[in-house]
Amino acid sequence: MSTNREIKKIGLAGLGLMGQGISASIIASGFELIAYSRTAAREGEAIKHISSSLQKLVERGILKESDTKDWESRFKYVGNLEGLKDCDFIVETVGEDLDLKKLVYQTLESVISDDCIISTNTSGIPVSVLQEFVNKKDRFIGMHWAEPAEITRYLEIAPGKQTSKQTVEITKKVGEMCGKEPTILNFEVPGLISNRLMYAMMREAIHLVETGVADIETVDRSFRNDIGWWATLCGPFRWMDLTGLKTYAKVMEGMFPDLNNSTEVPELMKKKVETDTLFYDYSKHTNEEWEEAWAEFTHDLRELAAKYDYLKE
Repeated sequence: MSTNREIKKIGLAGLGLMGQGISASIIASGFELIAYSRTAAREGEAIKHISSSLQKLVERGILKESDTKDWESRFKYVGNLEGLKDCDFIVETVGEDLDLKKLVYQTLESVISDDCIISTNTSGIPVSVLQEFVNKKDRFIGMHWAEPAEITRYLEIAPGKQTSKQTVEITKKVGEMCGKEPTILNFEVPGLISNRLMYAMMREAIHLVETGVADIETVDRSFRNDIGWWATLCGPFRWMDLTGLKTYAKVMEGMFPDLNNSTEVPELMKKKVETDTLFYDYSKHTNEEWEEAWAEFTHDLRELAAKYDYLKE
């Protein structure tokens, strides 16, 4: 498999919310896309999502109007996996069901070319576990996107135990062509990087509420107005550099023994799941309003982050 192989046609297996965002990102980057979903209604949802996303990208000056005029000619929906047979690269984003994923991979391998890469969007199932479901294990890789996929620059690439270096390089290239800043893991770990950091934070946040230190709104406010303030520009290591390594080392001595390291799902989380309730009351400002605000906010974050790209040089 050559790393110089040109990727023109990308296949997508799964058109749920995440799949629709990935579709918009792929289309926005000029690729041809063939998308499959078990639910026919997803075609209309995907077209609506892509159209709306592209329009917002044009309005923000991220894309030119001319870049989007022919997008519908580059999008094709198919009702069976065999319809992805001519693709150069495939993104799988179906439900987290091992039997379903196994069926998807085996069906794909029966029709695609030997040099077509199969990537999975999962962060919950080890890539090496899924790799056992395919014959050509060297061309299988983890490619984890973030929502909204058409805006965020996040992408984590996780090779399985038998993934080739060529597959890693081609996947990185596809990610960069989609406007991402790919993070490549040396080897896979459960949850990858971002989810491990996020879930450690969530565990401690719930612990603070359960032990009565503060209520939900207060914990959210404190996190948002501190970590949320600098995290887009700096990761934790850069932030420690800028604000004093010696101080952090000293604080770690006293704080680490007091941090929650439970391996159980917190009782507060269990209660919310069992009662099918949320942490906040959305009667005044609906969940949909917050989702719209988040979509708008992510555009602002993208523009702000791009302004300081020179610091990475």
